[in-house]
Amino acid sequence: MDISTDETEVPQFPISVVEQETGISKELLRMWERRYAFPVPGRDAAGNRLYSRAQIEQLHRINQLLAAGYRPGAVVGADAQKIDNLVAEIPAQHSAPHEDPAVLAEALNMLASDRPELLRSYMRRQLQQEGLPRFVLQVAAPLLQRVARARMMGEIKPYREGCLQELLMECLYVATSQLPGGETRLRVLLASFPGEGRTLELQMTRALLMGEGVDVLFIGSEPEVDDLIAAAEVCHVQVIHLAVSAASVNVQNRQLLHDLQRRMPAGVSLWLGGSGCQELGAAKDESCFVRLQDMLRAIREWV
Repeated sequence: MDISTDETEVPQFPISVVEQETGISKELLRMWERRYAFPVPGRDAAGNRLYSRAQIEQLHRINQLLAAGYRPGAVVGADAQKIDNLVAEIPAQHSAPHEDPAVLAEALNMLASDRPELLRSYMRRQLQQEGLPRFVLQVAAPLLQRVARARMMGEIKPYREGCLQELLMECLYVATSQLPGGETRLRVLLASFPGEGRTLELQMTRALLMGEGVDVLFIGSEPEVDDLIAAAEVCHVQVIHLAVSAASVNVQNRQLLHDLQRRMPAGVSLWLGGSGCQELGAAKDESCFVRLQDMLRAIREWV
């Protein structure tokens, strides 16, 4: 029997059922309710929380986004249309980079055992075996996503996430320092919006670009528009690439983007990459890359 829209909105499921169906703990559900005003439950006669089928389905979609690497602040409490749009952007399993569950499990075990020296050696071996692009896409990125989700669920201490980030940053610095120099067909200025706090993600993008023979200019993760324009002109870059997360889609950054668009030097292209690039409202003639793989494809096709 079909369930009507009205029935899906009726609060009828206790918090224990929601926890069982979604895998989201009761404590986390209450925290999201306080912090993000979602999900806001109804109450039974005894004052116990009751949730609707629509809320449970929304939580399932939020789980998909968290597993894909989105931060809770960017998706919990967002309207249903935005959630649906972001879910639709998640690459299908067959098109996503292949991950080795055994490698990720081993790294997670080392992290949980508080043996950073073992994890450092393991990450370096993986980098040597896989090569830089595969290491970033198939080891570093999915590992960061799993650890971020575990920290959010209270399954891992925040200091361990910080430890992993620093170890990965160290690996990327070592790997990029060993790349051969020489003539390059493309120079990219890499940056993000103010408040992103995504230095590691930027360094992962930098490593991928350098692995493709791109000369990457990096003047800090969150430079001012004046500095971006000056560096692009003086250093003769062909592309300014801005990392845009879903969390950075706001009025202030829309204005910053408009200012940058208006002042772009002649002959310099503006690229936007990340989960929030399309929603931010870029001009149609600008390139938006939700996935790193799409950006790499554009780099390889650059003439």
